[in-house]
Order: sequence, then C-alpha cells, then structure tokens
Amino acid sequence: MIKSIKQAMILGIRAVFHNFKFMTLFWVFNAASSVVLSITLFSALYDSLGRSLISDTLTSTFDYFWFLQFRFIYELQLGQIPWIICSVVVIYVTIQTFFLGGLIAVFHQPAKNHTVDFFYGGVKYFYRFLKVMLVSVIFYAIAFKINDLTGDAITWLFKNSENEMGDFILRSLRYVLLIFLIGVVTMLSDYSKISLAVKDRTNILREIYSSIIFIKDNFYIVFFTFLFVACLGALGVIIYNVFEMSIPRTPFYMLIISFILQQMLIIFRLFIRMLFCSTAVVIYKDLNADFVKAEVQ
Repeated sequence: MIKSIKQAMILGIRAVFHNFKFMTLFWVFNAASSVVLSITLFSALYDSLGRSLISDTLTSTFDYFWFLQFRFIYELQLGQIPWIICSVVVIYVTIQTFFLGGLIAVFHQPAKNHTVDFFYGGVKYFYRFLKVMLVSVIFYAIAFKINDLTGDAITWLFKNSENEMGDFILRSLRYVLLIFLIGVVTMLSDYSKISLAVKDRTNILREIYSSIIFIKDNFYIVFFTFLFVACLGALGVIIYNVFEMSIPRTPFYMLIISFILQQMLIIFRLFIRMLFCSTAVVIYKDLNADFVKAEVQ
C-alpha cells in the first residue's frame, strides 16, 4: 500500500517511462495545433517582410511605424485570429480529453499498453470524460467568478485608503486562492475520470461525488502529490526562462537554440501531464484496492 509521496512518485514515473512512446503522439499533436494557430500571422508577416529590408532591422530594434502600417493593412486577417484561437482551443481540449482516456486505460492496465489499447481506451471513455470536462468548466467559471468578486471587494475596501501594503497582500492572497481553486477543480476532474475508468461506471454525478469523498479521505497524499508534481512543472518553466533570457537574439542562428529549448520545455510539460495522470491512477487504484485475507489451513 502506498504510504508516502515518494513511493507514489516512483511508481508514477515508472509508469510514464513505460509508456513514453505516446509522447511522440502528444508532441506531434501540439506541433500541429501550433502550426494552425500561427499560420495566419506567419503568412501576413511573410507577405509584409519576406522581401523587405525592414526584416533585417527588426532583429535588433522595433519599428513602430512598420507596426502601425502592418496593423492597418492586415486588419482583416488579424481580426480573425481570436476566432481561430477559440476554435483551436476547443478542438485541442476535446482531443486532449480523448488522449486522457487512452492514458488512463494504459496506466490502469500496464500489460495492455499497445497503441491499439490506447486508442480503444480513448474511444471507450471519451463520452464520459467529455461530460466530466463540461462539468469542470462550470466549476472553473465559478472559481474565476469568485476571483472577480474578491477583487471587487478588495477595491471597495481600499478605495478610500492609502494602505498599499494591505492592498498588495490581499490581492496576492486572492491569486493564491484562485490557483488553489483551480488545483482543486483539476484534481476533482482527474480523479472523477479515473474513477469512471477504473470502476467502468457511467454515472457521472455519482463518480464526481465519490471522487470528492475519496479526495477528502485521502487529502494528504492526494493533494501533496499533486502539489509536488505541479512544483516540478513550475521549476522546469523557471529553469527554461533563466536559460532563454541568456540566449542573445542575434545573430539569427541563435534562434535555433531558442527553438530547441522551447521544444524541450514542451516535451517536459507533456511529461508532467502524464505524471499527473500516472500518479493519480496509482494512488486511486492502491487506496481503493480490496484487502484479501489469507486462509491458513
């Protein structure tokens, strides 16, 4: 039985590396999504700078006159970008829900971790997970609404005060609360999906309630394992930013190093997402396992 965060992490990391082959699929899908998002802006920039001498100067300084002209000429294309982003985000989240079903399937049954098993799990659990995702969106909206209301309350509280330190502390706590609520909703969403897959149930609301009880009863190991994995992800982002800021922007071939670092960060983020899933499956299966009493004859 899992008794420590360390043990959960070791088992989770083993499960991730045992199924590391799926990382290529996730990376290709992320790259395709990035291409779709950037193709409109790239085509506009290439049309404006592809045969222009301004492109040489923009690597070292920013030309505001060119920027204003660019915005005016390509106003129609730039106006379509928000809609493209929204469409891609919806498709991205939907397909990620499909992928999560495959991941949980192979983490639940390590012996069946072939590609066909991954896609079978994605198809089998997709509709159930999609309903959980829609419920999660409601909880995320509530969390952000609470954040807005607390912001309005802080503004009202200090509108006639010059206590800047108090205002700063309360607003900082407000964002800490928002992060905490987002983390709780994410944990609840993940464990609800895992409960549906491991128990092979279809009643969404019942499994959400069951997951709330499970998280409450095992809050220490569930929350702090989740927090530890999240801190690993944040540490990776910090290390990337430190190295990325040290890379000069000129000459242009230094951008290749920056691109490689960005891809390493993307792969690391995918690893963290898989680790979230694997540790949650390990913890849920272990703490819900039936005790078998040996009969001595």
